[in-house]
Amino acid sequence: MLFLHHLIVKLVTLLKNYYWRVLYQTYRKKYNIPTSFWFGGEAIMFYGDGEIEIGEDSYIGRYSSIQASKGYKVKIGRNVAISHYVMIYTENNMADQDFNIKPLKTNKANTTIGDACWIGAKVFIKEGVKIGNNCIIGANSVVVCDIPDHSICGGIPAKIIRQKNL
Repeated sequence: MLFLHHLIVKLVTLLKNYYWRVLYQTYRKKYNIPTSFWFGGEAIMFYGDGEIEIGEDSYIGRYSSIQASKGYKVKIGRNVAISHYVMIYTENNMADQDFNIKPLKTNKANTTIGDACWIGAKVFIKEGVKIGNNCIIGANSVVVCDIPDHSICGGIPAKIIRQKNL
């Protein structure tokens, strides 16, 4: 009985891993993602009819999502490490409205992350934000405004903690 249980677990694991590999291949084709980009785990979602542009040698962790609305773009530079449970958007509902009245008003804008950045776990990056090159965004941060090059920032909302000593 234990052997059968282990066999079923292995089979389910293989099927699940195959499913994610196939899905990630469809993302590569739809958004023209380079082969050096690494999908680091399960349940990573890329969606929307906009553009997602990612530089070479970048990474995204499990349960992260990137949304690109039609006519808008998420641009991620080279050598960017995006941790787990990160959300990056080009569109969001406007907060100052009555959510009972449809259709809802939204904010839409391109979102950019520069080269050589490190985005911590559970970070939310709002539409229209530009993160400069060589930045660190601390875990659990909510990025609502632009971050200049060589910054270390964190918090809710994310604020610059200090500039890197280069």
